[in-house]
Amino acid sequence: MHPGSVLVLALLAGAQAADTVQYGAFLKTATYSVANALGFFTKNNLEVVYNQVPNSTAAFDSILDGQYDILTATVDNALNYRFNQAQPITVLGQLDQGPGLVLAAVQSITSAKQLKGKPIIVDSPVSGYAYLLRKILSSHGLELGADYYFMTVGGTAARYSALLTGQLPNGTAVYATILNYPFTEQAAALNTGKAPSILGAVADVVAPITSSAFTIRQQSLADPVTHDRLVRFTQSMYAANEYLLEPRNKECAVSAIAAQLNITSAIAQSAYTDAINSLTGEVSPDGSFGVSTQGIRNVKDVRAQYGGFAGAPAGLDFDAALRPGPGQLIDYGIRDEAVLRQTLSPLKSTCEPSTVNMQARSGDLGA
Repeated sequence: MHPGSVLVLALLAGAQAADTVQYGAFLKTATYSVANALGFFTKNNLEVVYNQVPNSTAAFDSILDGQYDILTATVDNALNYRFNQAQPITVLGQLDQGPGLVLAAVQSITSAKQLKGKPIIVDSPVSGYAYLLRKILSSHGLELGADYYFMTVGGTAARYSALLTGQLPNGTAVYATILNYPFTEQAAALNTGKAPSILGAVADVVAPITSSAFTIRQQSLADPVTHDRLVRFTQSMYAANEYLLEPRNKECAVSAIAAQLNITSAIAQSAYTDAINSLTGEVSPDGSFGVSTQGIRNVKDVRAQYGGFAGAPAGLDFDAALRPGPGQLIDYGIRDEAVLRQTLSPLKSTCEPSTVNMQARSGDLGA
């Protein structure tokens, strides 16, 4: 064989196609933005396909039927599916504690009291942030059914758009909703006369909370191929999260956020500040995606306060059910392998201006 042919064959043999991970999410978090923009996925030989989910129901249908390999969604959804519906949902770890979670209203509404008799738009009336929204409104003396009602619209992107225009595409008037990162930061950057009114923050009525969590279907743990890809995905996100939270990486992190969300550097700076907030940001108690014990208990307690466990088994021991372990709602097996991999063979990123769109512009968030 010709020496040149041997070289070509050797190069082809050494080249390995990236493994695909189907990732579902409501929005591009700061950690994901850093992982995707700064090469943490590619360095782990992964091609992560970002799937924008329209609402909680579609998201969990997709994770349960295997369309998604992994999902980031509010942990309240996981509680609902696992305990009310006995679905095989597993939480691998906590990503954030609810950055930028606020009750926002159209500009003409300047007090929560003005929402009496009006619809509040939500993703789902029985999951996600609906119970936290009820908690905020209860603090203002407003109760669901008696003083306001929910109107199902979908994920935050759709609700934010409706809030800015004051109506749904069909012309139905909207008045208020709950916003989170990065929509809260984008709203704050709007000119006077266009910015929504912020009527309160979740952190004012309950904190800490566990918000976004890495979620899979339990069967994936037993599939060697999927298991391996989940470990590498989690390692990449863990490495990116460490990178995000390291102060000296601020400039690169802000640039990654701006590029991934297609927002201005100024808005990305605000988003970054919220993302690293120790109380509400993309931070976990142990620094490695551990679920906050108090945070998840607070989420469970708020749901329970409003009768949100009607489908759960009678006498369910929530303390035991929320205790991490194999086969439990929270299972750290994947997370632990990912952290070990990062310890033994750390993924690193050099912030290269050419790999990040430094000319990020304002416009649609793309998330």
